[in-house]
Amino acid sequence: MTEPAEADDAGIGLGARYAIAVLTAVSFFNYMDRMVLAVLLEPIKAELGLSDGQLGLLSGLAFAAFYATLGIPLARLADRSSRVRLLAACLALWSVMTAATGLARSFGQLFLARVGVGVGEAGCVPAAHSLIGDYLPPARRALGISIFQAGGLAGLSAGLVITGLLADHVGWRAALWVVGLMGVPLALLIFATLREPPRRGHVAEAAIEPATQAIAALLRRPALRHLVLALSIGAFGTYGLTQWLPAFFIRIHGLTLTQIGLFSGTVSGLGGIAGVMLGGWLGMRLIPRDPRWELWLPAIAYGGSAPLYAAVFLAPSPWIAIGIKLFATFLAASGGGVALSAIQSFAEPHRRATAISLTLFLSSLLGLGLGPWLVGEASDALAPAFGKESLRYALLMSTVALVWAGLHFFLSARRAVRDRVA
Repeated sequence: MTEPAEADDAGIGLGARYAIAVLTAVSFFNYMDRMVLAVLLEPIKAELGLSDGQLGLLSGLAFAAFYATLGIPLARLADRSSRVRLLAACLALWSVMTAATGLARSFGQLFLARVGVGVGEAGCVPAAHSLIGDYLPPARRALGISIFQAGGLAGLSAGLVITGLLADHVGWRAALWVVGLMGVPLALLIFATLREPPRRGHVAEAAIEPATQAIAALLRRPALRHLVLALSIGAFGTYGLTQWLPAFFIRIHGLTLTQIGLFSGTVSGLGGIAGVMLGGWLGMRLIPRDPRWELWLPAIAYGGSAPLYAAVFLAPSPWIAIGIKLFATFLAASGGGVALSAIQSFAEPHRRATAISLTLFLSSLLGLGLGPWLVGEASDALAPAFGKESLRYALLMSTVALVWAGLHFFLSARRAVRDRVA
């Protein structure tokens, strides 16, 4: 068994380094299995005769409804019991359900399979973030969360590449079987090799404090309220864009599944990982000077990425669009890990996973749930006037959410010093 080790000269022990590496691998499969359907929307639509609105429900609300609903009770479980065992069980569940998606023969069966993926993934991020907060000292928390997010972006990129190649050669169903079952061995590794780190601070209150009391206490802090709104509105924009970008390149620019998986996946991986690591490094340097940088950095990143994403949808060729997407992804990702780590600054140790799950609840409903669905509905509504170009304009409209999110990050920073507790 691997236990949290004493800190080495760099401030992070070997046991903690191993744990962060394993958790980053969990994030890899978390994002890969969550986003794998995005590259398969067009072949699924063709085989099952679905509308863009139905595709939006499958890629969004089917996953997000249970992901959001179960996030808070699973986070309370993480605050009171073994986060490691919870994480292993959740990873095994969502991996199997991703594979089961490939067995679906109707919209209803696809919907239920995606619900299963959402149920499993609901326990991932709160437990993982809480573990990172205890494995690492507070000064390195933003870097740790950024590394965790980088694993997710690598998973998103690899998922697009692997799924695109598999779908072109063996079909979309077999692609889901392969990608889904890849996560099962990691679940066994987590169960066998990781132990709970001791929780930082006083956590006895978690055993007796009701969830409603914890949530009420957290929401009394304006800085956290604005931070939750910023992440939720930002998720509305980013998930709507991410889920529909492969369909956009296939439908508007005529790329194949292999091309979109390879080029868009590589760009997402390179830009996203570089961005999130730069954000974590900048946070480690700037936040000790002024804690408000953990909110100023994502404000700049989200707001600044909006015009770049708009340029992606207006570019005259797919290669120009993919090139611009590299910079848009880089900038947006640079604020993601820092913003998520900031949640822990406004939550006591015994409320940490609850605060994260509260954020995920709203960001999942708005982002994962409504984002892809409303883009699909907008595309259907605009189709009589614009034909296949309707998806371009539906995506263009969603970039406004990124500017809106940036505003709430700035509003959160105005109260950050007063409301900060950790």
